[in-house]
Amino acid sequence: MDARPDPVDARLTELLRAWQADITAVPIPSLVDPIRAVDVIDEARRGRRRVHAPPDGACTRRRDQESAD
Repeated sequence: MDARPDPVDARLTELLRAWQADITAVPIPSLVDPIRAVDVIDEARRGRRRVHAPPDGACTRRRDQESAD
């Protein structure tokens, strides 16, 4: 059995490590404003069904209508 590493595996490892270094070098932006997230959770705890309008304007059915379908 040959003790030398496979050149394809070595190149793939090198490319994956370079890719990982590129990915980790860029900071990830916050997708949710922490203050707004706390507000949403607080409103949901108060028992409101819909905390805010959905971004795409979609409607949802009330729970009592779901059982009728």
